[in-house]
Amino acid sequence: MNRAEQFIRNVIARGELGHAYLIEAESDAPAFAAARTIARLAQCEKGTGCGQCASCRAFDSGNHPDIITLTHAKEQYGVGEVRAQLVEDILIRPYSFSRKVYLLPEAHKLNAACQNAILKTLEEPPVYGLILLSTGNRNALLPTVLSRLVALNADEEVTDETEAALREAEARWLALLGRIEYADASEMTGLADSMKKDGLSAEDALTVFEKLLRDLYLAKGRVMEGLSYPSEEKKTRERAEALTDGQLARLWTGLDEAKKRLKSNVNASVVLEILCLTFRQIMIDSKEK
Repeated sequence: MNRAEQFIRNVIARGELGHAYLIEAESDAPAFAAARTIARLAQCEKGTGCGQCASCRAFDSGNHPDIITLTHAKEQYGVGEVRAQLVEDILIRPYSFSRKVYLLPEAHKLNAACQNAILKTLEEPPVYGLILLSTGNRNALLPTVLSRLVALNADEEVTDETEAALREAEARWLALLGRIEYADASEMTGLADSMKKDGLSAEDALTVFEKLLRDLYLAKGRVMEGLSYPSEEKKTRERAEALTDGQLARLWTGLDEAKKRLKSNVNASVVLEILCLTFRQIMIDSKEK
């Protein structure tokens, strides 16, 4: 499994699947293959690509009514083609399933006019719409298009070794959050870059942060069963007792804003720095009350 597919599995499990993604790789074929796998996952009635539900069976038979692959007659896509196959077609509700997925392979073959034609659709598709662009050359896409997509890499394979490295990176990130009120602000600089070297994406980091906030929320209600990080129970309990309801709400707001910034392609380092500094200040305030 590659990182793009793993990411989508995670967001589907959390009920946070977005509406527009860029699946990129060194070449077009693996990028499109990953996009197809993601489309199958997104439509699966169990969210796992089970291979047994009506959606998976329809996909595997090559006859899924609500997964549409855009085509072009010439070397590049034409404006008329993308309007008919995506911009106008997406306004028609799904035929058989709850979601309608559009695959746009070789997205680098969209000229500027085509890209401008799909901007509004990428930004505000119907609630049932999911758009997956795939390419081996993201540099051909306009910044305005990229800003409306969550970019996922389909080249990097997730193995047992990379999973182990990811868990180690997660532990280091959790350790920083565990002493955030005592950390120097300079430790936040370049945070996302150092995480990336360890194999931890900004999205992974926000997932850890969300689990930590969930644990604080549970501890605030004196529920210590089902913690995501049971080894941190003592510190979690102490922090929860120190935090007011308003401060805990501010942390959730900070997390939501960080997610929105990432989706808007704001620099990941900046996103994590702001989140850490917000968490740090709130924890300092909680100790001074």
